Amino acid sequence: MRVSGGSSPAVRAVVVTAATSLLMVLVAWATLIGPDEVFTGPGVPDRTFIPTERTCVPLPTTGADGIVEEPDNPDDLPYCDEAAAPDSGTAEPASQAPPPLWLKVLVWIFVFVGAALFLTLVVVLVRMAWTQAGPRKRRDAREEVAFTALGEPARLAREIAADAGEQDAVLREGDPRNAIVAAWQRFEVQGDAAGVGRQQWETSSEYALRILDLVAADAGATHRLAALYREARFSDHPITEDHRTQALDALATIRRSLAVRA
Repeated sequence: MRVSGGSSPAVRAVVVTAATSLLMVLVAWATLIGPDEVFTGPGVPDRTFIPTERTCVPLPTTGADGIVEEPDNPDDLPYCDEAAAPDSGTAEPASQAPPPLWLKVLVWIFVFVGAALFLTLVVVLVRMAWTQAGPRKRRDAREEVAFTALGEPARLAREIAADAGEQDAVLREGDPRNAIVAAWQRFEVQGDAAGVGRQQWETSSEYALRILDLVAADAGATHRLAALYREARFSDHPITEDHRTQALDALATIRRSLAVRA
C-alpha cells in the first residue's frame, strides 16, 4: 500500500534528509549533556557528605537557671572559636568529571554534519520552489501574449509566399542536414518580416510552430517538417537526400494550404 500517494522521489529524498539531520542533531545533543540530563533534567544535586574529624569542642553554655554546662570533652580538646566552628551538617557536593576530549570532538562532528545536511535541505527546497515557479511564470507570460492581432495571419501568409523562392533554394543547396535546418529557420525570418516577433519565453521551434499555427497551415505537413528539423538538428545518424525530398514535399503542402489566404 502506497502512503505517499503521488509524491515525487525528490520530495521523499528531502523528507528523509530532514529526518536524518534532526536525528543526528538530537543524538549529538544527548551525547553532549549525558543521558541522565536528557531523561530526568538537572533535578536535585547529589551531595556526598564527608565526615570530618573533631578537633575542638563547643564553648560552655549557661542555662536559664544560671548553671554552666560543660560539653563532653574526653579527649581534652581545646574550645572552638564560634566564628570558626565547623558546620558538620554540610559538605561540598562531589564534582562530576568533564567528558573526555574524544567525546567532545565526536559531538562537534555530529553537529557539523547535521548543520551541513540542514543547509543542503534548504538549498534543495529553494531550488525545487524555483523550478516549480518557472513553468508557472512562462504560462502566465503565454496567457498575456496569447492574443492574435487582426491582420497577422494574412501578413504571415504573404511573407511565407514571398519568401518561397529563397526558402526552396536554401533547402535544395548544400548538405541535407544543414539545408533542412536552414529551411526551417526561414520561418523565423518570415515571421519577423511580417511584424510577428518572437517572445522571450519561446524557443526557435516554438516560434516557428506558432507562425504556422497562426496561418492555419496543414497540420500533417507541419508535423512532418518539424520532425525532420528535429532529426537533422539533434540526431547523430546520417541525413540523406531522401530526407531532403520529404522536407520539400512537406513545405510544398504547407504552401498549398496557405494559397487562399496568400
